[in-house]
Amino acid sequence: MPPPIDAFHEPREGEVPTLRQRIGAYGVLVRDDRQQREILMTRISPWDYGAGMWTLPGGGIDHGEHPDDAVVREVYEETSIRVRVRSIGRVTSLHVIGRNRAGLLEDFQGVGIIYVVDALEGVELDSLQIIEQDSSTDHVEWMPLDSVHDAQGRPRDFTNVAKAGLLIAAEL
Repeated sequence: MPPPIDAFHEPREGEVPTLRQRIGAYGVLVRDDRQQREILMTRISPWDYGAGMWTLPGGGIDHGEHPDDAVVREVYEETSIRVRVRSIGRVTSLHVIGRNRAGLLEDFQGVGIIYVVDALEGVELDSLQIIEQDSSTDHVEWMPLDSVHDAQGRPRDFTNVAKAGLLIAAEL
């Protein structure tokens, strides 16, 4: 059964939500630095769904692309770090009905394949750079695993993918 539609997203008479599914591949990359464990996170750009939320580096799998290849490509595009797949950590699913940025009513399901990845040997981990032009990412940073607050003490807002990644990282 689909999730309920709140009043803001109430369909117009005769309007039927468009079915949309997106499958993404995301990477959990952890390091021990300066006596603390850190996880690599990205922030969603202001012009994308979930603007300002923190998530794992990753994104949509291209048609015909293997998910293992997608996570390697996506982590590089969003962080400039070359990685290899260690294992699959978890699969997430988010199902919502609502209006997209264009105002179209969607019945949306996002499936996230979350991998544990390792940086390739010799890769510089401190020179983070967003490679992809017009990216859905506007910032990338190493975040202490034990801190869910920003520098001003405000709680960070995490996607379901990031929350799952934090759980995986805590188990590594």
